[in-house]
Amino acid sequence: MTESSLFEIVLLSSGHSALDQRVFAKEAVSLARVFPNVRVVAPYNNDTERDGVRVTALKPYSNRLQRFLFRPLQAFWCARGVGKRLLILHDAELLWWAPLVRALTGWRIIYDVHENFPELLLSRTWIPAPLREQISHAVDVVEKSFSRRCDGLTGATEVLMGYFTHPRRAALYNLPDAGFVAACFEHQQPLPKRGYDVMHLGTLAEEGRLGFLVTVLEGLFAARPTARALVIGVRPDQEAALRSAFPPERLTVHGKIPYDDVPVLLGDCRVGLNVQPTLLPHLRCAVPVKVFEYMAGGCNVVTHYMPELHRLLGKEGGARVRTVYSATPAAFTEALLGLLDDTAAQERNRTALRALVETRFTWEHEAEKLAGMVADIMQVRPTPSAPREV
Repeated sequence: MTESSLFEIVLLSSGHSALDQRVFAKEAVSLARVFPNVRVVAPYNNDTERDGVRVTALKPYSNRLQRFLFRPLQAFWCARGVGKRLLILHDAELLWWAPLVRALTGWRIIYDVHENFPELLLSRTWIPAPLREQISHAVDVVEKSFSRRCDGLTGATEVLMGYFTHPRRAALYNLPDAGFVAACFEHQQPLPKRGYDVMHLGTLAEEGRLGFLVTVLEGLFAARPTARALVIGVRPDQEAALRSAFPPERLTVHGKIPYDDVPVLLGDCRVGLNVQPTLLPHLRCAVPVKVFEYMAGGCNVVTHYMPELHRLLGKEGGARVRTVYSATPAAFTEALLGLLDDTAAQERNRTALRALVETRFTWEHEAEKLAGMVADIMQVRPTPSAPREV
């Protein structure tokens, strides 16, 4: 029996699905490759096991009160088991209970910070406007105080980690994994044969982003009447709005689709869009994974300026994406049309951006940091498992 078999790693989430890309496909699966006992406790339909990771399902929450008050207690209760354990918390509402749980059980705890939660609360319309600032400040104080009582901190970006003071912390960028990159390469078509001129991947959560994208597409279709666009991953209400705004021969819209289907669609598009017309405070430390997924799919990229994204891309990557500093849709459309008109630049960028993903921007680099932190906290040596059949 190895040292690492004497404890269990449990990833807890009260809000994210058990098969969430960061929680399950990135963190849990990569940890299961070097530690034998890994489990996810999160909302899902049923208990299951896949890719060496066991899932303990929490029934999907029905309202915010249930999620923020009762779901955390249920999650910690389901994390029980035989032997030592290390918990990785993926939601701020779980953190409020962490000091008590750690004191009562002796479990070790890592808090994984997905976003600037206090700043995010300032834009949440379900919180009465007069209370947002006070609630945001209170959450900020509690989050920073309670996180110092954890055994380690991980977060989505270096900037986000800079808001916290903890001797054991690491930024884990939510980048595409090697399997996704390989699938993108397999399904890539030559640029001239791609069926879509432009695509947008992912939700349009912030207020104003949907309307901004609609105006950008209106400008594109006015200048290029035969252009085709693809939008993937939007909410049902956004899907309906987009379908009513454009004819199907100009715009194809999908809601949520299986992640394994994304490489096929990426390989059929020329340019990927990242629209962030208003750089809200919580976005200043954000890095949208869609940009790196576009790069993996051999797409060119047109993006609004985002400080941490452009810092991560560096000089080489920044020179290969079209960056828009203006908040006007016309400026974004102009940048998009300029790139679509320059087929030679498209080909140069496609090759260079894909190479950057392969060499610098894959999840495997981040997974090593996470496994190292777990090993340090539990005072064990990781023992890579044998390759699994696929």
